This record gives sequence, structure tokens and C-alpha cells, in this order.
Amino acid sequence: MHWAAVAILFVGLMLGGVSPASAHKAHERNEVAEALSEAPKSLSSSSAAPSPETQTKVTEEARSPTFERLLDWLGRLHPSIVHFPLAFVPAALFTAVVGRRRPGFQEATRFLILAGGLTAPVAMLLGWLDGGWSLWDKDRIMTVHRWLGTAIGIGGLALAAWVLVRPRHVHGNVMLAVLVAMTAAILVQGWHGGALIHGVDHLAW
Repeated sequence: MHWAAVAILFVGLMLGGVSPASAHKAHERNEVAEALSEAPKSLSSSSAAPSPETQTKVTEEARSPTFERLLDWLGRLHPSIVHFPLAFVPAALFTAVVGRRRPGFQEATRFLILAGGLTAPVAMLLGWLDGGWSLWDKDRIMTVHRWLGTAIGIGGLALAAWVLVRPRHVHGNVMLAVLVAMTAAILVQGWHGGALIHGVDHLAW
């Protein structure tokens, strides 16, 4: 019964999560695709060749080494992988609260904390691959998204290590406070990710 409730909550969070994909490389790929799709129309109408910037981008993508293309492909997995910590950490908070009166939830809480703590660094790394390795971005929202995601990834890994070393502390006050902070950070991170894709008014009423 307990596990059924956890499973239902997990599925709901997975379906309701915001996909915080970074916009830098995606924008560049979209610009190249749009320029290529518009090139035949412009050539037929005005016999104009694609701009030098577009030709340079196409050439660079075509000549990029296999390893760089692999890293770029892995970065595109960020929007998919990020849903796991988005679901696991809030679910761990839920079971930690319920488990204070129902000891049967302790194992579920340990599993969810470990799962969220191990997937958060993976999502963080893929986010860096997708967004590039710059320490500062022209877009303030992207900068916040980058570094808040980094903090969540490192914090999740530390949380998983804590559970492995002190498994009986999953329902303590300190653990509960950390899970509340992590869940709040994930909600803020989700808003910034949505703003990168849909604009800052994506949750406007």
C-alpha cells in the first residue's frame, strides 16, 4: 500500500515536471536549421547565397570531431535526465514527512534520496555539456540556471553520501530541512529552465 502511494506520486511528478533545457546550443542549431530551410527559397527568388555566418556554422558542424559530436549529443539528453531528480527529491521529502509517523516509509525514503542524489549530478553534467563551459552567460536567467543546477547536483551527491553513511538519519529534523531546501531549489530551477524555453512569462495567469 505504501509503495503504491509512492509510485503514484512518482508518476505524477514525472508527468508534471518542467523540462529545463538550456538554450545556447539549441538556439544555434535552430538558427542553422532555419537558415538552411530558407536558403532554397531565397536562392529561387533572388539568387542570393546563404550568409557567411551560416556557411561557417554548417562547415564547423560538419567537420567537428566524433568525440565533440558525442559530447554534444550527450548534452541533448539533459532535458530527459533532469526529470529524475525533479521527481525523486520531492518524493523523498513526502516519504520523509510521512515516515516520521509510519516507520515503514524509511526504506522508501532511503531509496528516493539515493536515486535523486545520484541522478542530480548526472543531470548537472549533461546541463554543462548542453549549455557550454562558460562560467558566465550574457543571459542572467541562464547564469542562474547553470549555477543553481550545479549546486543541486553537488548537494544531491552529498545527500546520497550522507544516507549511505548515516542511514538511520533519513527522518531526522536536519534531513527534513535539507530536503525542503532541495525541493525549493528544484522548483526555482524548474522555473528558470522553463523561462529559457518559453520566456519569463510562461507561468503568467
